[in-house]
Amino acid sequence: MVSKISVAEALSCQDALFIDARTPKEYTEDHILGAVNVPLLNDEERHEIGIIYKQYSREKAIERGMELFPAKIPSIYNAVKDHKKKTIIVYCARGGMRSGIIASLLESIGFKVLQVEGGYKSFRHHITDQLYNFQLKPKIICLYGLTCSGKTKLLEQLPDALDLEQLAQHRGSLYGGVGLKPNRQKKFENLLLRRLRELNQHDYIFVEGESRKIGDAEIPPFLFKAMKKGFNVLIKKDFELRVKECVQEYFSSPEKVQQIKDITPQLRDIISNKQKQEIIVLIDEKKYEEVARILLKEYYDVLYAHTLKNVVFDLEISNNKLEEAIQKLKEIEKITIVI
Repeated sequence: MVSKISVAEALSCQDALFIDARTPKEYTEDHILGAVNVPLLNDEERHEIGIIYKQYSREKAIERGMELFPAKIPSIYNAVKDHKKKTIIVYCARGGMRSGIIASLLESIGFKVLQVEGGYKSFRHHITDQLYNFQLKPKIICLYGLTCSGKTKLLEQLPDALDLEQLAQHRGSLYGGVGLKPNRQKKFENLLLRRLRELNQHDYIFVEGESRKIGDAEIPPFLFKAMKKGFNVLIKKDFELRVKECVQEYFSSPEKVQQIKDITPQLRDIISNKQKQEIIVLIDEKKYEEVARILLKEYYDVLYAHTLKNVVFDLEISNNKLEEAIQKLKEIEKITIVI
């Protein structure tokens, strides 16, 4: 019989291979980091069995599942065949049937297998408990600036940076999901906890000044509060350089351009319907720099300028030259350590 293990014990195992037995859709929404998805049922099959369960009975649903199972055996074996020396840790949604079937199969052919008690549900409780009781040690340095001031590029060059937009896969504005696949709250929190643990022994953390929500992801209260009390740096960049940054970021592929075009009519009342139509015409004419000028000057700068007025800045840095800006940010350590 397969032995069960708590999620805390499972996460502390060294040199283990985690197998996620849930559907690809469930796995994509969130999973134990590093786990391999070996679905016992694909999305369509799980939907079919769910209907059978509701309309007929649990027994009928199990029968249908057993009919589908034999075809899955090769993919299950192929996922683990090169890991015979490792402990295989299997989980599903609640630590029940799906993970139990895979775990039993692998144990029967000689693998050392453990099943996570409570499955992903237990893992999710573990993440929220750890995250919302997290004791943040470093000081926070918040980078603020108008859209396309290059704050993300600065964070990429700093080893002690927390890029919340990268974790959320969203830039935080109406166009924020362009070219990205935004993460939901569960995955955002999972990734955030891992990054905070990596950074918690640092003296300080660089982070971009954000609103409470980034797309659909919400920053935990303890972190948002720390950001609001942080050392604030205003990043400035000449307007035409911001225009070029905007074009590189948002108009670098036909797919992004189409998304911009589709979203533009949804812009708030800050700009007129006439301007929205003008933007769409300019997009069709591939005049992307002109589009960027309108969006930055007439929309984003108006939208965010008032927010910046409410922030007291400890330091201002020009980002016209990336290397110089990075060097000045690195020098902030000397300032913040004595605050």
